[in-house]
Amino acid sequence: RGAHRSLRRWCSGWASRQPLRCGRGGGGAPPCLARVAQVVEDEVVQYVTPFIERHITATDWRRREAATLAFGSILEGPSPKALQPYMADALNLMIRLMRDASVQVKDTAAWTIGRVCEHHILAITAEQWQQMTRALQPGEPPEAEGVLLAGLKDEPRVAANVCSALHNLAEHCEETRNNPTNVLSNLFVDLARALLACTERPDAGERNLRVSAYEALNTTLTNAAEDTKAHIAQLLPVIAGRLEQSFAMQIVSNDDREAQNELQGLLCGTLQVVTQKLGQLDREMADRLMQLFLQVFGSKNSTVQEEALMAVGAVANAVESEFEKYMPHFRPFLCLGLNNYEEHQVCAVAVGVVGDICRALEVKVLPYCEEILQLLLRNLQNPALNRNVKPPILSCFGDIALAVGGNFEAYLQVTMSMLEQAGMTAMDVSNPDLVDYLGQLREGIFEAYTGVLQGLRADNKGPKFTPYLQGAMRLLHQVAESCGHDHVSDDLCRAAVGVVGDLAMTVGPEFTRIAKQEPHKSYLKVLLKEARQSPNEMTQQVGSWATRTVSQ
Repeated sequence: RGAHRSLRRWCSGWASRQPLRCGRGGGGAPPCLARVAQVVEDEVVQYVTPFIERHITATDWRRREAATLAFGSILEGPSPKALQPYMADALNLMIRLMRDASVQVKDTAAWTIGRVCEHHILAITAEQWQQMTRALQPGEPPEAEGVLLAGLKDEPRVAANVCSALHNLAEHCEETRNNPTNVLSNLFVDLARALLACTERPDAGERNLRVSAYEALNTTLTNAAEDTKAHIAQLLPVIAGRLEQSFAMQIVSNDDREAQNELQGLLCGTLQVVTQKLGQLDREMADRLMQLFLQVFGSKNSTVQEEALMAVGAVANAVESEFEKYMPHFRPFLCLGLNNYEEHQVCAVAVGVVGDICRALEVKVLPYCEEILQLLLRNLQNPALNRNVKPPILSCFGDIALAVGGNFEAYLQVTMSMLEQAGMTAMDVSNPDLVDYLGQLREGIFEAYTGVLQGLRADNKGPKFTPYLQGAMRLLHQVAESCGHDHVSDDLCRAAVGVVGDLAMTVGPEFTRIAKQEPHKSYLKVLLKEARQSPNEMTQQVGSWATRTVSQ
């Protein structure tokens, strides 16, 4: 902290050195100043602002950029109150610098506006938003366009930073995306149109611009309010059309293939976002999308396959039981994904899609259960599979059991044996990473138990679980013993007491009899009390419900 008193002298030296630019994300002065700001916080403002004020309007572009970069670097750390006296004037200058003659200055100004959107968005006035995002009207001169929309047509380095700024703007709307309207609503059409145009620039392959533009578009789509859904629906055929066109790209080199893979992955990602946002699809559009995704699976690129799998999961959620007609065609690709333990991200996404399909098809997923369960069991036993995929696999057994209900009886013995074996996993509790993993593993086991219990109960087959009761109780005992030692997360506690309640409701008198005996009575009391006293309201509710259920 004591070094902050040297900041004035350091900044002056920084501005006078050639070459000045050291980069914003690597080594050198800018990231160093950003770290100083995070440590020193409010005090950094008084030492850096004189440097900014002295050089922000200098005739030398290097000094203008240095001042701009300094301002952007101190935005994370100081409080809004400390920056408030400077923010309005500084942002007005950033808006003006977006039209600077120097590309380097414009680039850094766009980056700085993005930092303001990320850390101090409430400081931006309505007038400044207008100056940044106003769409150009017919007959108006180019200067009338908002500087961010204009920046999307600028050099790729500038446009990429504008995309980041728009992404940060949309990120702040996450909590209002289910509202009738939010701050994105009036901007939505112009932002979406500008970002779509940006993705098709001839130079969009430079500076990661195409990826940045699609990411900004996806965040805007995700966090837009309900009143934009009609506009979002209009985007669906546009993006689908682009994906269709991508198969006609001329491929004569590896670079061409990589460009096609990147584009198809981005388009699948946007189609997933749009489908999730709309929540439903008409039959014709669902058919069109599934045909496209099945074509995409021909790619050997893991990123493209991940995006296509997630997009198929979104379609399943949207069309629900009608997804049944796609299963014969999709099944081979789903199984390939589940088999792909070497590229564990693909395998993890495929596991998630199994859950989506189970929720969509419910009992109609039964013809595919045996093959899927065999693949999941094989993955659990495979030491070469990344361990982080295994908790979701365990949870997936619960999704399948819940979907097929009493029909899961056929798979009960092998599944319960696997869950009991997984429950005996032990880890070094002095290693925080292993403790976290063990918690996730146990949470996945409890989620599997929950799905099995609720599925059996739905078809009046609760007593079929009785032979496996001791295995579930043993894991509950282990978790209860860890309560109070920071080894039990709130999510794990909630999952555990949820199983307690489900055991009481599904197994009935047999569970109640065991629960009244020691040592079960004591550790169940500890577990239920832990849940009821949780700071999380949802965990409290589950704990209270489980307590009442056990007492009945």
